[in-house]
Amino acid sequence: MRVVIVFPHVGYCTGWRPHLATEVKNGSTYHIAQALTYLYSIARHYTPDTWVVDFNFGDYEENMQKVLDYRPDAVLISSTVNSYDSTRQIAVDVTRRSPAKLFIGGPAVSSNHFLRPDLLKVDADCEFVVTNRDIFAWAKQVFGRADDLKFRSFRPDNSWIGETYPPEVRDKIRYTVVTSIGCTYKCTFCLNPMVYRINYKDPAVLREEVQYLQNEYGADAVSVADPFFFMRQQHSEETMDVLAQAGIAWSQQTCLVTLTDENLARMAETGCRSVLVGIENFTSKEINKPVEVDDFEDRLQAAAKLGISIKPSFISGLLDIDYDVDIAQINYIRRIIDRGLVPNYHIQSNIYTPYIPDARDRLLDVPFRFWGVMPVTAQDEDHWKRNLNLCDMIYESVFPETSQRYQEVRAEYLDILAQKDTMWLSHRPVPPVPPEKRIHLLTSGKVRV
Repeated sequence: MRVVIVFPHVGYCTGWRPHLATEVKNGSTYHIAQALTYLYSIARHYTPDTWVVDFNFGDYEENMQKVLDYRPDAVLISSTVNSYDSTRQIAVDVTRRSPAKLFIGGPAVSSNHFLRPDLLKVDADCEFVVTNRDIFAWAKQVFGRADDLKFRSFRPDNSWIGETYPPEVRDKIRYTVVTSIGCTYKCTFCLNPMVYRINYKDPAVLREEVQYLQNEYGADAVSVADPFFFMRQQHSEETMDVLAQAGIAWSQQTCLVTLTDENLARMAETGCRSVLVGIENFTSKEINKPVEVDDFEDRLQAAAKLGISIKPSFISGLLDIDYDVDIAQINYIRRIIDRGLVPNYHIQSNIYTPYIPDARDRLLDVPFRFWGVMPVTAQDEDHWKRNLNLCDMIYESVFPETSQRYQEVRAEYLDILAQKDTMWLSHRPVPPVPPEKRIHLLTSGKVRV
């Protein structure tokens, strides 16, 4: 069986940081989707004839021709929500130009298939794959069988990187590994606790994986793409042991509360250079990890003394936050930049995007490429105008170097809305689910529209 795995072109919310960056600088690198490593490795378990095409590099038609030249029996598209426009385009093209069977999965499908299926409509004959709770769920649908594969012992195959990206592209990508999946926190807007069961990789498997990246590609740094690095302390310690023994610089993401003096010291000792921390919003009750401003700034300074950069992530427009509170937080972000606590290229600051289905959301009828950058949900037109103003403030205040590009994207977004009879997307309403039950119900299939 011949299989091609496709990663579609991400919209304006790109794999580079910050979003809408017009040039690659300040050490920015492209984050390879870890879904590709696991999709490739799982497919290779069943067949040697497996290839990957990443539509975020190169010309569309050249990439499509690569897909066709492999003469696939099956094409697997792993789609995020903000790459779903590209997914639809590729899906239609594949079914028009190839007899291959088409499968579409990934976060876009897992988060929407049961509660917002209208969003996933594709003008092509395809089979949707819902991977919630099991990263190996593709196998049964694609290959007709599912061997007893376990995340802990499964050995990823990263040879696809050398086959997919030429050397001049590999200089611009970030080598990543995943050492655990799932999340014990239950922030209502986040996919991490809802898509996969919690699992931890065997340190011996990680050791082989890192050594391969070093030996084959000369990797001198690796990003640990776990949703929550310190989810289990013993596993985190074992992971840091492996990275220290490999002598490789590394980065990670975690929650502020885990950045104790002891953990920071151990991170620095083992070569950690930066950590992405989800602050999101200091006052929202939608978040299962409350953060105080004083604690945040204390940890910023403690980490900096050890040579570790904390890269905070913020969200504006959460459903339980007043407009004035959002404005105050954006102004605060500008102040920490001006005070030299965090450079703006180490900050993520985005508008709330309803990746998780919520009965409170009223979606706007705009293409998926705007998700993560422009407002795509609001309660009414006044609320939409306030959210649009928050976006204006974010890009003017936090990322002024992207202002020209932002204005272009903003104008395109408004032009699309102006051409419609109504700005609101018509789809079946999402059933109300209490926050404490979302982790069990939203992507389980037990609740459907």
